Amino acid sequence: MSEQPEKRVADVMIPVRNYKTISHNCTVEDAVRLLHKSFYQRGKGGYTHRSVIVCDDYGNPLGMVSFRSVLQALEPFFARTQSFSVPIFWEGLFSERCRAENKKNIKEIMHPFNFIALDVNDTLIKAVHAMIKHKLGTLPVTKNNHLVGMVRDNEIFEEVHNVMVDQEYLEDAITV
Repeated sequence: MSEQPEKRVADVMIPVRNYKTISHNCTVEDAVRLLHKSFYQRGKGGYTHRSVIVCDDYGNPLGMVSFRSVLQALEPFFARTQSFSVPIFWEGLFSERCRAENKKNIKEIMHPFNFIALDVNDTLIKAVHAMIKHKLGTLPVTKNNHLVGMVRDNEIFEEVHNVMVDQEYLEDAITV
């Protein structure tokens, strides 16, 4: 019995054409609207996404805005710098932070693609490492330095499941 070669990032990535894009001139509020629409399109077929691609005036991808990007923007400054293990949060702070961030330009909260990107030929373990190291659930995938897709923790986890379940099935079949 020959073992199948391990899949590469290209085997599990979502093509970039399946992602919604937004102009770098838009606001955080615009990105939140598009993210909401992109994620809650259930029942219409296709993929749901927790990120959108930010493009320049010529349609070139610059970065991405994700659920995490928005949540990080909401974190109060004092919570990032306070030496207490649990900062004090007051009633109304969530709404206050949402109003304070909604008119900012999305470039202020996006994760730039030049920060981290995977190549289509990279291994899945490299994708896992990059996701954990950079605390991102979605990473850009490039081919010849052009964005071709995105790899998400969803697809990586699906492959984890496939390998573990298939391995378990094979071991059970051998012991019978």
